[in-house]
Amino acid sequence: MVYLSAPRVNPPLLHSLLRESPVVVTGMGVFCGAGASVRELWATVLHGESPAVWLPDHLSPSGHRIAAVRATEPPVTRLTRKMDRSAQLAYAAAAEAWHAAQLDLRPVAPERIGVFVGTSRGAVGKLAECVVTPNLPRARPSDAAHCSLANISGMLSLAFPAHGPALTVSATCASGAAAIVVAAQQILLGEVDVALAGGAEAPLNPIVIAQLHATGILGHATDPHLTCKPFDTARNGIVLGEGAGFLVLESQASALRRSASCLARLTGWALAAEGSERVGMDRTGASLSRVITESLRMAEITPTQLGYLNAHGTGTVLNDLAEANALGLALGEAVANIPCSSTKAVTGHCLGASAALEAVIAMLAMKEGILPGTVNCRELDREANLNVLQAAQTVQVNSVLSISAGFWGNQAALVFQAV
Repeated sequence: MVYLSAPRVNPPLLHSLLRESPVVVTGMGVFCGAGASVRELWATVLHGESPAVWLPDHLSPSGHRIAAVRATEPPVTRLTRKMDRSAQLAYAAAAEAWHAAQLDLRPVAPERIGVFVGTSRGAVGKLAECVVTPNLPRARPSDAAHCSLANISGMLSLAFPAHGPALTVSATCASGAAAIVVAAQQILLGEVDVALAGGAEAPLNPIVIAQLHATGILGHATDPHLTCKPFDTARNGIVLGEGAGFLVLESQASALRRSASCLARLTGWALAAEGSERVGMDRTGASLSRVITESLRMAEITPTQLGYLNAHGTGTVLNDLAEANALGLALGEAVANIPCSSTKAVTGHCLGASAALEAVIAMLAMKEGILPGTVNCRELDREANLNVLQAAQTVQVNSVLSISAGFWGNQAALVFQAV
């Protein structure tokens, strides 16, 4: 297991630090195609229908209709108006998280606040605008900074302000979770008291769409709302999305000093790269099962104590089964009783932002006592052998698990528990 912190910290020490000084969530924010706020996202999740639409022809490969979950135009500031759309989405989500944590009213010294951003593609739209189009001779001086991999983390550190470490983490579709893990580790190490952590992605441009179309993972249907069907027998691929999700993580001591409200505790996590596939997952699920097992061990809970599982659930034929195999290996007989759902038909697959958005949804499920259903899963693939919720259920739970996986074998698991 690789822990992304410096100096390297061994797992037992991390566990000890976490018991002594829990990491809590004091704010959440989102901006995506399923909602321009946490409240809107939750309403869309519970509505039970995918908001996917057909993309315009100029964004789709010739002769193909591509569906996606598109966000509305995010608010822009003087700082973000010339930046990539991913940065604009990030600012909107981070601002909601920042205000929810009341960091504007009960501030922390800027040098004790860090920014940790996960992204898979970065400023790909802005980069394409500068390089692929004839506009290169008219590139702005600011594009040198706006096209850098650090553009989102740097922008957020200026905007709020947060003068601790400002880091960009890229672990493909597990990027948002990886950023949250790095942030939690920095809090445990005492490097920061507060962290703004999450993911952002704006992949709805011709370059990324053409690349993903070439892999064959984009789903197809006669109705865009039905494109993504996680764990359904008729599933055939993903529906893309765009958006950002951010958490404010904080040491419990810092939250108490500020009299901040704690929404949840981040009690366990794990990261790994399985090292066997570029695009797909290990079909046996062995590697992902180890990540799940490690996250539960760190959280000091057993599979039978797990109340809800937000699955990666992309809606591809092979990956959904690989994930089901991993869950079976990690959770044993308990897997048949743990309520599980995928929310990607609602949010779309937002690549590096997906894990952060799904962490928010998992915590909302715990906070509100409602477990989301899996939209478009009408005929459950029994080979998956999971307790997949096809409709929302009212159940009070105290612990939730969110798992993510991506290209190059990147995998992540996050465990949140009630305060």
